[in-house]
Amino acid sequence: MEGYAVETYNKSNDNIYTRAINGADISIWEWDVEKDTLFISSNFKNITGYDPKYFKNPMDFIEKLVIENEITQVKDSLNCFVNENGSNYNREFKIKSKKGELIYLLVKGKSTKNSDGKIRLISGCICDITSEKLMEDDINYLSHYRPFINLPNKSSFRNHLKMAVKNSKQGALLLLNIDNFKLINDHYDYNFGDMLLTIFSRSMSMFVKDFGKLYYLNGNEFIILISHFNSEEGLKRLCNRIMNYLKNPFCIMGENIFLTVSIGISIFPTHSRNINKLYKYADIAMCKSKSSGKNTVTMFTKSLHDSYSRRLIIEQSLKNAIKDKELRILYQPQIDAFSHKLVGFESLLRWDNNKLGFVSPSEFIPIAEDTGSIIDIGYWIFESVCNTIHNLQLKNIDIKKISVNVCSYQLSEPEFIKRVLNICKKYKVSPSMIQIEITERTLIDIFVNKTKILDEILDMGMQIALDDFGTGYSSLNYLISLPVSTLKIDKSFIDNIYSKKSKAVIKCIIDLSKILNYNIIAEGVETKEQLNSLLDIGCSVIQGYYFSKPIKENEIEHFVNKKIKCSK
Repeated sequence: MEGYAVETYNKSNDNIYTRAINGADISIWEWDVEKDTLFISSNFKNITGYDPKYFKNPMDFIEKLVIENEITQVKDSLNCFVNENGSNYNREFKIKSKKGELIYLLVKGKSTKNSDGKIRLISGCICDITSEKLMEDDINYLSHYRPFINLPNKSSFRNHLKMAVKNSKQGALLLLNIDNFKLINDHYDYNFGDMLLTIFSRSMSMFVKDFGKLYYLNGNEFIILISHFNSEEGLKRLCNRIMNYLKNPFCIMGENIFLTVSIGISIFPTHSRNINKLYKYADIAMCKSKSSGKNTVTMFTKSLHDSYSRRLIIEQSLKNAIKDKELRILYQPQIDAFSHKLVGFESLLRWDNNKLGFVSPSEFIPIAEDTGSIIDIGYWIFESVCNTIHNLQLKNIDIKKISVNVCSYQLSEPEFIKRVLNICKKYKVSPSMIQIEITERTLIDIFVNKTKILDEILDMGMQIALDDFGTGYSSLNYLISLPVSTLKIDKSFIDNIYSKKSKAVIKCIIDLSKILNYNIIAEGVETKEQLNSLLDIGCSVIQGYYFSKPIKENEIEHFVNKKIKCSK
């Protein structure tokens, strides 16, 4: 019984081996090096279509099967292995099957050596790895091309740029970013956007083929690699040709879509030989084109880089400005020049950074708005102002009210009303002590979005002032429709009050304000002559250096208690 079981087991194993070899597209081979004879198992015919007996020896196998441009390499590899008495042979190569199909083979073998240490036999397997290699090819394609766009991608671009920097005397990168592409995706859909990108890429690729190569980077961004050019002016003319070319619409599903692009240029080796820096510099230049109104071209410069670097420092430093206690609030008095009485204060944000020193609000506040840092900074301002009001009230100092500047980003924050009220409660400050100042741009945003935020602010008991009036694009319709209580005449008008026309405009604003029952404040009053001119045309509430520069919290008490002099 035991012998029978062993015999059955061995036959069963043979069947398993056969099935496994067939199933795995593997053939067994052995080369008798001394006799120069080759054995290949019968399964090789299933892989290639050739009878294993068709081959006399390995060199005959290579001559008859391996594709022509690999024959020499495969022969040299095998001869080298034998001559050096190697132990493990491993080689991939391509062959043509009997039907003419391309097949990838992996040949593996282990040597058996004679008493002299020379190779006597090499035994191993032949594997069909065609599926794996084709998958690798697909992966390699996908890593270098965007499928539906069919352009070389960022990986391919980097490789080609390395070669261009090494071999070209003078080349350039033109970074193209399609303007307002998100609006197209939002209005139509992403399938529509993908179709537009596909047609754009094909069209633009054909347009630039005579002077450069187009690559797809990501989203709505493409880059042109120019290996040779004659002058910077020539590059700019080329960009203008691209923009003129794009004046023709792209027809997508019956829709005519007009596109514009913002372009940034960097040059090698003038700007750098480092491919990462070259791309970054083109990107900096492109971003400048975007911020300059789009549909324009910008050449990279060192000053542009310095500006970019400074902005980056500001962006990063603002995130820690509150924690690092770098922000402070100053307060500029508002005075009624007729009654010589204090009307209130405007709170003004200041920032002293440990790296940059004093940073102007006109520089850092727009960046804070762009990055979202203004939200936390805005609440910190309310905290500081309410704390100031609370401290002054404990001393029975009447400051009337304090104005706080607020932008549309803050007003669109869902928790704005709730958080401001909580801050007022925390410091036991009545909301009526605070006046919200907004710009004309913010006013327009509110009007367009039909938000009720201003009504909610009024419901809290706060008043609303329109800052820098006359410098934006607001219409009388906004003034009639929105609940503004105070207009502040911008300093630019006050500076030119000696002009007959400017003075007439200011008087019109003042007269209109009185008819609409608005309070009015003149900003930036610095001289007695300006004050007298404003008094002559009916504006008495003044803010500016003529009465006082912005002061610290600990200086407010002294200012309130001193007698204000403003005689004509």
